[in-house]
Amino acid sequence: MNLFLAPFINALFGVYYLVGNFGLAIIIVTILIRIFLLPLVLPSLRSAQKTKELQPKINKLKEKFGNDKQGLAKAQMELYKVEGINPMSGCLPQIVQIVILICFFYAFNMVFSFSDGKVSLDQINANLIQPFRIDQNFKFDLNFIGSNLSQVPSKLFKSGFSNSWILTFILLVGSGFLQYLSAKLMMPAPKIDESIVKETRDKEDDMMAAMRTQSTYMMPLMTIFFGWNFSLGMLLYWFITSAVMIIQQLVVNKLNKK
Repeated sequence: MNLFLAPFINALFGVYYLVGNFGLAIIIVTILIRIFLLPLVLPSLRSAQKTKELQPKINKLKEKFGNDKQGLAKAQMELYKVEGINPMSGCLPQIVQIVILICFFYAFNMVFSFSDGKVSLDQINANLIQPFRIDQNFKFDLNFIGSNLSQVPSKLFKSGFSNSWILTFILLVGSGFLQYLSAKLMMPAPKIDESIVKETRDKEDDMMAAMRTQSTYMMPLMTIFFGWNFSLGMLLYWFITSAVMIIQQLVVNKLNKK
C-alpha cells in the first residue's frame, strides 16, 4: 500500500460507492479536503487579508525610509509583530496543497489506468481498505455531464469536436479565471502601488510592483497551460479547489471587517 496515495484512492472509491458518479465523487472529496485543511489554511487567509489591509501603513513606511532598505525591513517586521502577522504563515498551507495536488494526480492516474486495463486488480486492491476492495466484474463509470473524465484536453481536441469540448473549456478557462480572481482579492489597490512607485522612484519598488502585476496574469495562464495536459478529472478537482478557496477567502474577509 502506498501511504501517500491510498487515502485519496480510498476517499474516491468510498464516495463513489455512495453517489455512483465519479465526477460527483471528485467534487465531494475536494470539498471535504478543503474543510479538513481549514484549520491549517485559516491563519494563512487571515494573515493575507491583514497584510493587504496594512498596505497603506507599509506604503507610508516606504515613503519614510526611502532607500534605507534595512531600516524599512526592520520597521515592517515591527509592524507585523504589533499587528500579530506572521509573514511565513502562508508557506505551510501552500506546501500542503502542492503535496495534495501531486497525490491526487497520481491517484487519478491509477484509477484511470485501472479502467484502461493498464493497472491490475491486485494493484488497485493493494491500496484499498478491505470494505472498498473490488472484484473482476467492477466497472468504473467515468462519465460526467457527457464527458469521460479520463480524457486529456491536448488529446481530446485532436479527435474532432465533441460535447466534451464544452466541459473542457469551462474547466480550463474557469480555473484560470478563478486563479486571477484569487490573486486580485489578495493584491493591494493598484493605484496605491503606482503612486508609491512614482514617489519613491526606486528600482526595487518598480520590480516588486511589476512582479505583483505579472503574477496576477501569469498564474492563470500557467494554470491553463499545465491543465492542457491534465485529465478532465484533475481539472475538475482544480476548478472546485479554486472555487472553494475563493469562498473561504471572501468569508474570512467579511468576518475580519466585522
